[in-house]
Amino acid sequence: MAKKGRPQRAVKGFRPGKEPAHLKKQRVKAELGKEASWGQKQAVELVAGRKPEEVQRIVRRWTLGVTAAALVFAVGDIFLYGWTVFAGVAAHVVALGLFFAAYRMRKQEAGLIDMAKSLR
Repeated sequence: MAKKGRPQRAVKGFRPGKEPAHLKKQRVKAELGKEASWGQKQAVELVAGRKPEEVQRIVRRWTLGVTAAALVFAVGDIFLYGWTVFAGVAAHVVALGLFFAAYRMRKQEAGLIDMAKSLR
């Protein structure tokens, strides 16, 4: 804060109205406060300072990876049923959970892109 009568010195690298991504990230984390969940804080961490196109690529890559893992478990549970029913059921439950996670990531893609635009 500048003292009365003295002009505030310019900070090197700052432009009026533009703050660096790491400062925006800190500001948003402070605004979230203690009420924010771990997932919300991680989402801010993921998108802060990234271009919306980059966030879209990240979400699509993760969605594809989780879907591929779900398919591996879905196919693998067929073989596991032959070994033991418990292992087959467990693999089936994991596959369903991964499919649900991929679905949720895909549904939240637009919100993450909007967040990236606002934090850019």
